[in-house]
Order: sequence, then C-alpha cells, then structure tokens
Amino acid sequence: MQAEEILIPLGFFLTVGIVLWKYFDTRGRERMAMIEKGLQPGESKLSTRHMLQVNPLSSLKWGLLALFVGVGLIVANWLDTTFYFHDSIYLACMLLAGGVGLVLFYFIASKQLKRESD
Repeated sequence: MQAEEILIPLGFFLTVGIVLWKYFDTRGRERMAMIEKGLQPGESKLSTRHMLQVNPLSSLKWGLLALFVGVGLIVANWLDTTFYFHDSIYLACMLLAGGVGLVLFYFIASKQLKRESD
C-alpha cells in the first residue's frame, strides 16, 4: 500500500473537518458577541423570503458563463480531434470562452442598468 492511498483521503477529510470546525466556532463567537450587545442573533439575517428572490442579472451572468464554457469545451474537443492539440487546449478554450461570456454579460447588464436609470 502506497502512502498516497492513505494520505490523500486523510488530508481531504482533515481539511473538511478543520473548515467546518472553524465555521461553527466563528459563528458561535459572532452570536455570543451579538448577545453581549443585546441583539438577537437572528435579527441581522435577511428574511428567508428575501433570500429566495433571485436577481435576474445574476442568473444571466451565471447562465452565460456556463453556456460559453460549454461552447469552449466543445471547440476544444473539436480542435483536439482535428488538429491533435495537447490537453492544455481544453482549459485555454474554456477560459477564453468564459471570458467572452462575461464580457457579453457586462455589455448586456450595463445597457439594462442604463435603461433603468433613464
């Protein structure tokens, strides 16, 4: 049995455990500080109804990003099979297409915000 077979899962679960422990420890300290100041811990949270409302521009951003990363993956696969590129073409095409999607989102969002402000 090699050391990697044990150390990698052990490191993963140890990291997850430390992150969860730190999250709950920090949340407890934050709540205790709020109680000391005379606040209820649930007062600072947004209402559940407000949290369920989705910003349409945010949905557009993530949708365009996912769409263009998928297109980049398809283009990279085509380039790899046609011109025998190395595996690095996949990451490059996905990042390039994702960037194009975010730039497209910027133009759409700025046009929408300008229309709302007028």
